[in-house]
Amino acid sequence: MKPELAALPEHVIRHIEHLERIRRDFIANVSHELRTPLTVIHGYLEAMLDQAHDATQPWRNIFLQMHQQTLRMENLVENLLLLARLENETETQCSEETVDIARMLSSICDEARTLSNQQHNIQLHVDPAIKLFGFSDELRSLFSNIIFNAVKYTPAGGQISVDWFLQDNVAHCRVRDTGIGIATEHVPRLTERFYRVDPARSRASGGTGLGLAIARHVLLRHCADLKIDSTPGEGSIFCCLFKGKRVVTST
Repeated sequence: MKPELAALPEHVIRHIEHLERIRRDFIANVSHELRTPLTVIHGYLEAMLDQAHDATQPWRNIFLQMHQQTLRMENLVENLLLLARLENETETQCSEETVDIARMLSSICDEARTLSNQQHNIQLHVDPAIKLFGFSDELRSLFSNIIFNAVKYTPAGGQISVDWFLQDNVAHCRVRDTGIGIATEHVPRLTERFYRVDPARSRASGGTGLGLAIARHVLLRHCADLKIDSTPGEGSIFCCLFKGKRVVTST
């Protein structure tokens, strides 16, 4: 039970929990139903773009914009489905496998360099002896969202560093950038669904506004915390903290 509900009468708590279940089910069902038609539309648009006939050339830019928007909608649907699944599963379903975080972060940083078109200096420093218990796919989503955000909100030529280390028996995944930074008043709301500091910029970069909400749920399911330190015009630091039995060390 959420702490803010503890003081409410039991029948009110049951009603709120019932409404919350309805909301989650509605989002999951609608997202699932949208997936098939979007896949069909996306497939037809790809076929049209692959055509080299002169008759389709006047429409090519229109098809391309439609194709880009279907990609964005498909990404939104997938994120909504993932978020619904994370909300509906319990913490006891964690700790399924030992995850090689150093290897995972190396792979994600390679993807980030491709995303940045080699316009950023992305440095990786990891301790390969530190691993985690948890779901590999969820942890990849967590770290990808944070690292890709650093790329999206750091101007070309900027610096991004990813560190994976152990300190005081707590495993840290720290992502530092020299990006545009975030004003203090926005930081507490960053992990809310669809919350955007700059909506126009977020949409232009293809963001759905769900990445950090997903990150928050993955962290909760892995009994971890997220610390954010940011200064406008100087950059941001996002640090994921894992402790207890989630951390596995080897010599």
